[in-house]
Amino acid sequence: MNWREDFDESLLDQEALAYLVEYELDDPAAGITQRVITHGLSVLTEKQLHVFKKYVVDEWLNQKCQCGNHSVEGDELIGLWVNDGYCGRCADRMEKDARRGT
Repeated sequence: MNWREDFDESLLDQEALAYLVEYELDDPAAGITQRVITHGLSVLTEKQLHVFKKYVVDEWLNQKCQCGNHSVEGDELIGLWVNDGYCGRCADRMEKDARRGT
């Protein structure tokens, strides 16, 4: 089954992908992701698509918040990555609860 058939390309948030290129990915995944940012998925070779799916989509984009196990998309993924697996909303709530001593 071709994973691209069911993949919603609107999930490829430019800001989130740029963050990965800048801070998380090594080559060749970083270069391929930069190409996706500028040209989209359609220009990638089969080998590049495999690398992108394995090292970006599966590892970074298909994540759920640890607290509520809900899906996180777009630039909200950056919050999930910097908050140890918690989306911004859950991380804020946990921080407020900790300050209140609950």
